[in-house]
Amino acid sequence: MRFFVLFAVLFAVSAGPALAQDAPDAARQRQLDLAGRYLELTQGADMLKVMREQIEEGYGDSELPAHQRAWLTDQITSMFEDVLEIAIAEVRDDVADSFTTTELQAAVAFYETPMGRSIARKQIEMSVEMQEAMMPTLMTRVATMGEKFCQRFDCSETSDAAAKSGR
Repeated sequence: MRFFVLFAVLFAVSAGPALAQDAPDAARQRQLDLAGRYLELTQGADMLKVMREQIEEGYGDSELPAHQRAWLTDQITSMFEDVLEIAIAEVRDDVADSFTTTELQAAVAFYETPMGRSIARKQIEMSVEMQEAMMPTLMTRVATMGEKFCQRFDCSETSDAAAKSGR
């Protein structure tokens, strides 16, 4: 009988810390799951739809035959889908660390509603439009900055190296 009592005490003492360690791991896993769901709702399927529409629109005025445009659209969309999946996996930990569990639960609950899905899609569309609006100005500013850099610093070595690598 003493053996069983001793065994029970040893088990309780040693199992307590082990069981306590599972709780943070389970909580962390829950946080990661919520972060993954949040990313899927805000960056997943709707992002792919918007990107596909943008690609189709971009090729709409091209002189490529329809079957080539369709092939390119399929390939780019598939490639983007793979990259998006990798990116979501890479930022999931950061999202889990940036938001509290309560915030993630609230965000997921909202984005799972019809209004939340609508807002997520519109945010993606607006982000694309914002990037398109910024691009001409950004490219001009980057070119101007490059000129200023070369006025201040010697770019001859850089341009010589670029010319050699282009051969």
